[in-house]
Amino acid sequence: MLMAASPIGHATARVRATHRTECEINMRDGASTAKDAESAGLSPLRLRFGVALIILWLIPFWALGPEIAHSLSGLSNPPSVAAVTTAIAAVQTVIGIFGFWVAGTEVKSIVKGSSMKYALGALWSMFIHGHVPGHDTAATDSN
Repeated sequence: MLMAASPIGHATARVRATHRTECEINMRDGASTAKDAESAGLSPLRLRFGVALIILWLIPFWALGPEIAHSLSGLSNPPSVAAVTTAIAAVQTVIGIFGFWVAGTEVKSIVKGSSMKYALGALWSMFIHGHVPGHDTAATDSN
């Protein structure tokens, strides 16, 4: 009772009432925002697709540059090994950036903050199971 008479108690009650009203409005109108979608989590398909692109980014395809350049040597204007390797690295980088964009910030933080060995294991686990480890997936798990 004493707390309700204090100014702090009234402010807290107003914040709770405002928050409750905003939540009820968002729930009733049926409009979905990007923030609501992010809080719901990624779909397993989107996560798996993004992780597959990140795994393709991590595989060193650039090492095949000399063999690809040699196989293209029969052309009238064959590309150099450096040009082939640079093109592979550029395409692979774009694929990796797109993969991180599709997979989301949780995946980026796991890969960025870990060793390569742990990152590969975590990515493979996300690809197989369809969810980010350590996140509550009870509401979004469709498996």
